[in-house]
Amino acid sequence: MAEQERIVVTAVVPLDYTYNYRVGPYLERYIQELGGKKIMAIKCGGCGKVVVPPRKVCGECNRVMDEWVEVGPEGTVENYTVGHVTLNKGLIEPADPPVTLALIKLDGATSFLAGEVRGIDPADLKNGLRVKAVFTDPAENSLTDLDHFEPAG
Repeated sequence: MAEQERIVVTAVVPLDYTYNYRVGPYLERYIQELGGKKIMAIKCGGCGKVVVPPRKVCGECNRVMDEWVEVGPEGTVENYTVGHVTLNKGLIEPADPPVTLALIKLDGATSFLAGEVRGIDPADLKNGLRVKAVFTDPAENSLTDLDHFEPAG
């Protein structure tokens, strides 16, 4: 019996979903402040943790947090990854230049904020690098108002 030729079919299904949902009062204020080029965090009155982006309940001591404080706009890269591909509507595409995402500890914060770092060769990026926030102009009162981070000074 002759071996049958196998047919391979590759199907690409582009993903394009739009979600509309309320972010709640904490993230709503955070986003509005980004439009004013400010990064706001929330401070726990119990343990003193300063969390950005803000959340209502402290993950450390389980208290409701309600003290707003401004942090950053500069901070330190604590960890990072370099992506050589992007996902665009379900399709994998080469990233040229590579995309660098970092966990940044903003001045005055005790938590990390994830953000894209631009303006530096990925080979030169390292933990401990000082970075500063770059905001969009004009602001759109959106999470994208904090566009990316770049090396400070």
